[in-house]
Amino acid sequence: MVLAGTITQKTLHPLTLLAQLVGRQVSGELLVVSNDVRWSLWLQRGKLLFATSSQNGFDALRFEGRQLFPEAISDLVLAQLQLYHRQYTHQGDDLSADYRAVRWLVEQEHITFDQAGQLIRALAVTTITSLLRVSRGSYEVNSFSNIVDYPTFCTLDIRALVEQCHQETEALSSKRDSGPSSETSVPKPKSAKSLDTLPTPGSDMRALLKQASSNPFESPLGVSTPDTAFRPASMERNSASPCYQLVCIDSDKRAIQELRDFLEDTVFSITSVDDVATAVADLAKCQPDLIMLTTAMDGLDGFDLCSHLRRHPQYKDVPIVLLAKKSNLIGRIRARLCGASFYIGKPINRTKLMVKLFTLLV
Repeated sequence: MVLAGTITQKTLHPLTLLAQLVGRQVSGELLVVSNDVRWSLWLQRGKLLFATSSQNGFDALRFEGRQLFPEAISDLVLAQLQLYHRQYTHQGDDLSADYRAVRWLVEQEHITFDQAGQLIRALAVTTITSLLRVSRGSYEVNSFSNIVDYPTFCTLDIRALVEQCHQETEALSSKRDSGPSSETSVPKPKSAKSLDTLPTPGSDMRALLKQASSNPFESPLGVSTPDTAFRPASMERNSASPCYQLVCIDSDKRAIQELRDFLEDTVFSITSVDDVATAVADLAKCQPDLIMLTTAMDGLDGFDLCSHLRRHPQYKDVPIVLLAKKSNLIGRIRARLCGASFYIGKPINRTKLMVKLFTLLV
């Protein structure tokens, strides 16, 4: 299976690509190429079995193995492992060589089956973090016919991996910025590639990391947001792209156009509603997967509308994003009380918005 538009390198949004593959529960190998670097993600019904890249190679395997199992993976074991790994890299099979090496560690009883799953997860975090920095490239999804029949050590949730990458990068950035620097930067999340100015591989992500936040209300209020069991209606309607129906309710036509510009070339089909008097009736026609509405519109309070939608059985589990003219503490509290899934101030930060949409929908 090859997804459309993969022959030549072009603008690439790995976050929305992953959303498509997870939503469609794709099985196969996602191969991404950018600037001679290759990323390989093995998928089974939208879950991740393994991930590696040609820029990581044996170094990532050695580092993560020693970090996780320093006693089991000694210098002697590493030397033997590297010789085994080189057999396949010399044959041009470097991407599967990493998985073969993990299997070798298990077969030689240096690590257990479960420990192999832990190692694969650590490698996946490293791989996805680097993949999400790609701005241009090509991709294809191949069947498993060209992949050796390996044992399945683990099946990983891609959304959870994306969130973990963000948290770990955030923690790393906090440590770096705890010194003399007067400004605290939030690290580049695993998923926070700038959608305003997509970076090239290897570029400095610090500015982007400052923007991304795993907290749906932008600041800790001591209250966790419950996860909603939500399966996008568009996934049941068809598998064609775009695959998410987003309805934006806003009386500001300029703001709606800006949103369209933000989400151009992504997996969203956008329907705008600028007549707030007919907003609820218009929603019923659209079967939205996600609703975005402004907190203050002509003749309508967005917080009240959000509360009304949450009481409606058809929209009680649909993610609702509230857009405020200016984010503030009172607004964040009201957003929680009315049942909003996410609250963000204008002007919209495209990186932060896209990261959150991914975690809400996938």
